Amino acid sequence: MGTRVRVERTVSRSGLHVRLSTFLVLTRDCSRVTPRILEKTPAKPTYAKGEAYEVLVEIPPDSFLVTLDVRRNPKRRVRGDISVYDHTGAVLFRTVYRKLKVRQVECRVDRALAYAIVKCVVELLKLPVKRYGLSRCEV
Repeated sequence: MGTRVRVERTVSRSGLHVRLSTFLVLTRDCSRVTPRILEKTPAKPTYAKGEAYEVLVEIPPDSFLVTLDVRRNPKRRVRGDISVYDHTGAVLFRTVYRKLKVRQVECRVDRALAYAIVKCVVELLKLPVKRYGLSRCEV
């Protein structure tokens, strides 16, 4: 069994709007794992230039699937969503990225694990972050 993930890298005709969607598979100690891709199907892109497809990913046990969806608007402001799934495909937690801040939206794990995974993703992708708001994690 796998989890379906959308991968997209598109730009509008004017070049003002940009969308990037990608995924990572990580372990608890912040090391990347090469996932097994079961299926890759083309999808309709959001903007005119670029490509998009859906991937069926098999997540190894004791690993996490992290999906990142980032958009940039004409004022060059970046907004995004970070979602983390376990090896069965269940959502562990979701965060939003706005104004250089990461804020918790939904959480089903303890705060220490959520902070470790988000911090790892931010460091790997080199996203600038001023503040983390992960106070909603209650188990």
